[in-house]
Amino acid sequence: MPRRILPLLPLLLALVAGAAPAAADDVGQLSIAPARYADAREALVDAIEAEGLIPSPPSRFGDMLARTAPALGHPAPIYADAEVLHFCSARIAWQLARENPLNIAQCPLSMAIYTLAGEPATVRLAWRRALGDSPGARAADELLERIARHAADNAGRALPAR
Repeated sequence: MPRRILPLLPLLLALVAGAAPAAADDVGQLSIAPARYADAREALVDAIEAEGLIPSPPSRFGDMLARTAPALGHPAPIYADAEVLHFCSARIAWQLARENPLNIAQCPLSMAIYTLAGEPATVRLAWRRALGDSPGARAADELLERIARHAADNAGRALPAR
């Protein structure tokens, strides 16, 4: 390694560490078992709507992966079913935006629902936790957690994620 780079090594290591992928703690998750995907999905939509929110048409993530698998050389499916639902709370969006205009990147909120290939009786929910520790971030996290619990309560028995 050239000597002129050695003094910069701590800075370079700090930059690389800062670019690490999001930690598992940044993703909330909940397993519902035994459950059927269709029932859990309906319970999730109901839970979102019970909060006075309207989900957008879902992103059919599992279908996209299945469609692109052959071109990318991925023969085995990961998901049996997988969708991402997006929705927005104007109250939380305003709160986040007033706290920091960069929080626009946190909207809309989303909740993924999926089953793994070979495990159709366990439906999983996953969501990104809001960044930071502000009142808006806490409100967003509480809303997402409430939606997940409501969906789990109405679709089956909630189990801790593994």
